[in-house]
Amino acid sequence: MGYATLLYYALAVGVLEGLYFAFMALGLNIVFGVVRMINVAHGDLVMLGAYVAFMLFVDFRVNALYTFVLLFPVFFGLGIAIYYILVPRLEKSSDPEINSFIAFFGLSLFIESAATIAFGVSPTSLPASATVRGARSLAGYGVPNVLMVGAAASVVILALIFYYLEFTGLGRAARALMQNKEQAMALGVNVRLATLFAFALGFALAGMAGVFEPYVFGYIYPSYGGFLTVLAFTVVIIGALGNPLSSIIGGLVFGVVYQILSVYIPSLAYAISFLLLLVIIVVKPGGVLGGAQREV
Repeated sequence: MGYATLLYYALAVGVLEGLYFAFMALGLNIVFGVVRMINVAHGDLVMLGAYVAFMLFVDFRVNALYTFVLLFPVFFGLGIAIYYILVPRLEKSSDPEINSFIAFFGLSLFIESAATIAFGVSPTSLPASATVRGARSLAGYGVPNVLMVGAAASVVILALIFYYLEFTGLGRAARALMQNKEQAMALGVNVRLATLFAFALGFALAGMAGVFEPYVFGYIYPSYGGFLTVLAFTVVIIGALGNPLSSIIGGLVFGVVYQILSVYIPSLAYAISFLLLLVIIVVKPGGVLGGAQREV
């Protein structure tokens, strides 16, 4: 009975964390799917969002849930600025995908270095008082309320992205670009506007995800962005790279597998979880919801 109860707890927490993982990876998948560029600075943007939430709470006692909303326009504006600095030049290069990898790797190093100078190298975290205090009992174990709030916020964001992709002009343009950029251009899709919005949206989602990062992982520090980027890539590849909403499947699969492994073999939980990436690539390269491999 004890093992069954513990497994139930692991499944429940895995779903809650899996929804957050889906949200955290969503911006990376949107940028790749629409703009066709590899943003390896994605995890650093998540890390930066976490530090902004930490700073606003420590200095001004701003509840991190207010910061969650505030980060959307801030990081959306940052995304617009980075887009105009990098994307048009990268699009004109001989190999946009590889050059984007190099450019965003440089951006990643810059963000990490700036965060190290500003915040130091010691891990830090947001206290429970920065968001929602308390915990709920689940199968005899405590689940922090903030984890439930983070999962609920993730569901709201995922629903809004679904609405954007299915029912707005920019969203339909983005879907057209994901399927066939040349054909979309021939049909009169405003490529520049659609890619600009998707790129800035990817930045905004990454920054917002940073608010709940310290509660899911326990801490944040400047060099943590690389791990978060790898995790985000794992989630989107498990689902389907270039299909934003497939991040939900990837996040839930990774979250549940990781939590179950944490119960039985905690020392190897992350290592075995990341093996999912290799298994998916070998067995189903297009991801769980993918078909044939995308041409990029």
